[in-house]
Amino acid sequence: MSKATRSIARAWFRPSFAVLGAAILLCLGIAMSLYEDRLLVSQEIDDITVQANILSASVEAALVFDDKATTQEYVTGLSRNPQIETVGAYDGSGTLVAHYERLTAAAVPRHVQIRQAGLKNNRITIITPVMQGGSRVGFVYLRAYTESLARRLLRYGGIMLLAVMAALLLSVLGLAQKTLTEINLELQERASALSDANRMLQVEMHEREKAEAALRQSQKMEAIGQLSGGIAHDFNNLLMIVGGNLQLLRKRLAQGHIDVQRYLDAANEALTRASTVTQRILAFSRRQPLSPKPVNLSRLVEEMSDLIGHSVGEHIHIAAQLNSEWQVQCDKNQMENVVLNLAINARDAMANGGVLSIATNDIRLDGEYDELDAVMSGDYVQLRVNDTGAGMSEDVLKKAVDPFFTTKPAGQGTGLGLSMAFGFVRQSNGQMKIESEVGRGTTITILMPRHDSEQTQTGA
Repeated sequence: MSKATRSIARAWFRPSFAVLGAAILLCLGIAMSLYEDRLLVSQEIDDITVQANILSASVEAALVFDDKATTQEYVTGLSRNPQIETVGAYDGSGTLVAHYERLTAAAVPRHVQIRQAGLKNNRITIITPVMQGGSRVGFVYLRAYTESLARRLLRYGGIMLLAVMAALLLSVLGLAQKTLTEINLELQERASALSDANRMLQVEMHEREKAEAALRQSQKMEAIGQLSGGIAHDFNNLLMIVGGNLQLLRKRLAQGHIDVQRYLDAANEALTRASTVTQRILAFSRRQPLSPKPVNLSRLVEEMSDLIGHSVGEHIHIAAQLNSEWQVQCDKNQMENVVLNLAINARDAMANGGVLSIATNDIRLDGEYDELDAVMSGDYVQLRVNDTGAGMSEDVLKKAVDPFFTTKPAGQGTGLGLSMAFGFVRQSNGQMKIESEVGRGTTITILMPRHDSEQTQTGA
């Protein structure tokens, strides 16, 4: 490009104008997205209001004649709409007569009063009076789920993207119109490349939108239930700890023994850990720091022996070979949960009884380790949990540590146990491997590095 051409370009092209134009167009795109979102929310409120009016007309006679069974049938009929979480029908005094609640929904209020429909916490609430001959004979209450603002605005991301691209195109045209023919041809080539990239981007966006739509359709009513189910799974484990220790305490007292302090301490510790269960969910996502301390895995398993025995039941024989003497650096509470989860999974795999083997060993690796790949040389503590249960097929084994994957019936498993154990072990610089064969049981091997300070003291 000659000096004269560059002078012309600098004289006619002002980047500040292009930035201003991009900002204006981007603001317009955002405004359009918010306007479309408001229309969408308004439409959803109108739809729920129509359903509330239909229910109001349907239960009018049932409320007048105090027919609670018929009222309940009309209320339960709205469960076919997956968007509706909670339905309630009330008499003229605002007292609840019939209701329907999904498992993950908040409880329906016992009393209501007329108020304007609104949106709060991604929930639409509608309260409509039931009228007969100009007199109010009751109310109907509907609460429905709607997508979050971020998810709704994501649908209109294309508008903002097009606004930015239009601003870029505006700046390119502003430059192209004031340059020589040679520069104009070069810009046309760049515009052609940009157009190709834009078409590819639009194709990818279209495919992603289709995938997201399918995912939302299949998971929008399951995601909250699965997550809360995972938390409930952890709380259930802690409750089993409390219940097991209380049962052991009761047996000891019945036998006339008074050395029950350790059972009280274990139950109290479980209650304390229950208050931090949500932090353990964050630990799996690797955003919540753990509290690592030197831990002897043999002593940890030995202290849990009564609890493990109570958790798996008398129909399962427990064989323990606790030979490890070294310590590892990890969060003790998390490691206890790992051992308990593995024991409970083994119990579920041995419905008709079997043998649960738990072993710890100190090993020193000078080369590759056959059990696990990509393990560096050094000192390790090996924890092995083996069962003689049903085992897993290769397809199931490949997905065993995926979050929310489970082969158990609905309501009996969340698929978070192994995934959280795997995440904790990796976060603690350890390795975990699962070996299984259908009909021959499952073996889970965990390698944890020996605590460094201990190696220094022994000269290892």
